[in-house]
Order: sequence, then C-alpha cells, then structure tokens
Amino acid sequence: MRSVADLEFFITLCKVDSLAQAGRDLDISSAAVSKRLSGIENALGCQLISRDSRSMSLTADGHVFLEYAYSIINSFDKMTAEIGRKKNTPEGVIRINAPFGFGRKHMAQFISKFVEEYPKIEFKLYLSDHPLSLTANSFDLGVRFGELADSGLHARKVASHKRVVCATPGYLKKYGTPKHPNDLKDHSCIMHNQNEEIYSAWRFENNNEYFNIRIKGNLVSNDGGTVLGWALNGHGIAIRAEWDVYSYIKDGTLIRIMEDFSLPNADIYILYPYNNKNLPLRIRIFIDYLIKEMQAMPFLD
Repeated sequence: MRSVADLEFFITLCKVDSLAQAGRDLDISSAAVSKRLSGIENALGCQLISRDSRSMSLTADGHVFLEYAYSIINSFDKMTAEIGRKKNTPEGVIRINAPFGFGRKHMAQFISKFVEEYPKIEFKLYLSDHPLSLTANSFDLGVRFGELADSGLHARKVASHKRVVCATPGYLKKYGTPKHPNDLKDHSCIMHNQNEEIYSAWRFENNNEYFNIRIKGNLVSNDGGTVLGWALNGHGIAIRAEWDVYSYIKDGTLIRIMEDFSLPNADIYILYPYNNKNLPLRIRIFIDYLIKEMQAMPFLD
C-alpha cells in the first residue's frame, strides 16, 4: 500500500466484473490495471483478487482489504471535510506571549472583547518579563516592541508607538525640569531592567544628533508597572511607552518632558511562526482585529 489513491483504485476495481471494464472506467489499459493491482498485492504479500481473462472475484484477504479500504476512505473524507470546515470557521486555540504590562493592561481586554464575537476560539495568554521563543514554546503569536531581532519569524507591524520621558509635577517643581538630555545627569532616574539588561544609558536623537546619557538613580526594576508606580510616587524621571502613561499625562498626573528629543521607537509588532499563505483563519482574523484595536489606541501626538 502506497497511498489513499490505491484504496480508491481497489474500490473501483471491486465494482466491476473484469479488468477490462475497470480499465475503461479508469481510462487506462487493462494491462495497467493488472500491473497496479499486482503492485498492491506484492506490497501486502497476498492475493486480493482471483482473475482470469473473463472474470475476477475477491479472495478472503480481498474481502478484508475492501472492508478496511471503505473505512479508511470514509475517515479520510471526514477528515478532509473537518479541516475544510475549520478553514472557513474560526475556532481552535490561540497561544500568545506578551509582555507583563501590555498584556495585563491591553491584551487581556482585547481578548475579552474578541471572544464575545468568536466564542469558539480559545485563548492561552502567557505573560513574561522577556520575550519567549514562539517555536520552542508552541506559541501562535508574540507581541513585541521596538526593533526586532532577526528570528526568522513572520512579523506584522500593528501600530506606531513612542516612548516618552516623564515625571510628576511635584518632582519637577522640587528638582527642576531638564531641558536637554545632558541635564539628566543631575537627576534621579528610575531604571527598567528589561530582557536581563539594565537601561542605565538613555539614547536620544534631535535633528540627526545623538546623545547617549549615562543616568543614575537608586531605583531599578524589571517590571514596567513598578517603574511607573515609582514615577507616580515622585521618586524620579522615567521612560515609559505612550500606552502606559497616556492617561496620566492627559490628566496632569505626569508631565512629559524634553519633547524635542526622541527616543528609540516602541512600535508594536505581532510575530507568528506561520507563512502568510497557510495562516490559520482564527489567527488571521485575530491579527486583523488587533491591528484595528491597537491603531485606535490613544496617542499623545
């Protein structure tokens, strides 16, 4: 046995009275029919059909083989129909890896809203303080920010986003408002230890002029929410993504400073280990939904 096609061939053969008739139905010669049947029998090591020039009949092994052939073809047809149905009906599991802060604040809400419309799609959201390998951990999607490493995965940019420098009005009133990156040397800066790297040097750009500033401060955390909390408590100056501080800046709880100097972008990307041609429907629909939701997120500019 070599393929499902051999089973279909055998079933067709059993519906007629002779090899010649089978050849006419299959549009091949009777010699080709005989050769293919012999190939199947040789592979199985038994005779399936007794035949002569005028007639043929199933052997005992042939009856067993025919019964299983029908069963296998029926199962194969059901499998094909089920896969086809799933290709046209969004259902199944989506496994996602996202950063803690963004995952808690936004991804959880995006998913909550999405499952109301697509209740047959299941989600497994894994939050981490550093990006996890999608392939090694069997994730369908990963949320990433800023410049992407060359992982060989497919990536889709879902929204442009920025990082901003901010502090409370109380801190700035007490210690002054820095106007230039060099002024940060005289301030307490809250550092974010991200992806096992402490960002003790902040990079700025203005009119193609770049500034790498070594900062200082007595507060460091690998959790963005903790960094934000310390900034809100007036302990110093912090760099945060727009999505994290938008509401605080809009209501005046935090003040955005040094707006003329840009930081490395925090553009939002979705990564996935599928090629676009074979992207499952449930994932394609969810990515399109994320793009719509993320592009509607409030920006400061």
